[in-house]
Amino acid sequence: MTFSDPSAGHHTATFPQLRDWGLIWDTYDPAVHGAHRMPHFCTAARHENWWGSAVQMDVLLVLAKKHGIPVAWITPAQTLSSLAAAGADHDDKLAVLVDSEDGIQALCRLKLEECTDEWIAGEVEAGEKAMAAWSDGHREAAACLAVAGVEQMLHNLTHVPRGRGAHKRLQKAGTKKPNDYLPKHQYVLAPLNAFYTPYDPDKGDAVPTTLSRHAVVHHLPLPHLSPGHCIIAVMLLISIIRETQERYDDIRDDLLMQASD
Repeated sequence: MTFSDPSAGHHTATFPQLRDWGLIWDTYDPAVHGAHRMPHFCTAARHENWWGSAVQMDVLLVLAKKHGIPVAWITPAQTLSSLAAAGADHDDKLAVLVDSEDGIQALCRLKLEECTDEWIAGEVEAGEKAMAAWSDGHREAAACLAVAGVEQMLHNLTHVPRGRGAHKRLQKAGTKKPNDYLPKHQYVLAPLNAFYTPYDPDKGDAVPTTLSRHAVVHHLPLPHLSPGHCIIAVMLLISIIRETQERYDDIRDDLLMQASD
């Protein structure tokens, strides 16, 4: 079976073309089609780590929104394929993450090294320390640092101000429908739907099945910090740092263009 890149030979692209081409790019499976270089336009509409996973966008969204698994930037394509093929139970997904821990850790480290903007130097340092704890086998310590360190960046990315009701608005930010033409940015935020699941132990709430910011910060039931959930916590931190780097790159590019006009 062959794979044909619909964008081949094109030097420009319209939004409808990116939308339609993306549906073809999503079907690429190196095990079936052989090795193909990622198309030039692919990263305009897709995250680079999705190339070769052959996982459809709706499945990626379920992984992110329902299970709280970050799928943007830092999850290897093979891990995405395995997550999609795993059983529907949350524990089945966590088992895949634990089995893929080394590959996830390597890609997290690579993406963190790409974050060089001086505006996020402190966040990158926090990411490096979380990665160091993780690499040393201290998953719970890495997860707690990640959960504590990611929140201000989430406020910045979503433009949700701190204050009463902020966590509900952050959760809502994870439920928005991805843009039809340039959907990839919403997939970064989709894990917030699970991450900010309401939880109040004083009201008798059961601990959420998925990684819970509220459980870690306010209650910290250690069984909740399973190996899989600890991996998710650091994945979320690194993916948000990398997305912040991307946004700041865009801002600097816009400023340079304005200065040259």
